[in-house]
Amino acid sequence: MSHLEIIARFEDMLRMALDIINRQAELLAMHGIETEDGQLEAAEQKLREDMEGWC
Repeated sequence: MSHLEIIARFEDMLRMALDIINRQAELLAMHGIETEDGQLEAAEQKLREDMEGWC
């Protein structure tokens, strides 16, 4: 297995984890518990910006 294949599998796992987190946040919001503070979106945007300089 190549390094790129391993990275792709990690990416898939992270996307699965993010989907679970999003669903959990939706369930919590249904019960009036807010979890969204924008940190995840800010971290994702920062990563994308950092990656642009990398490629």
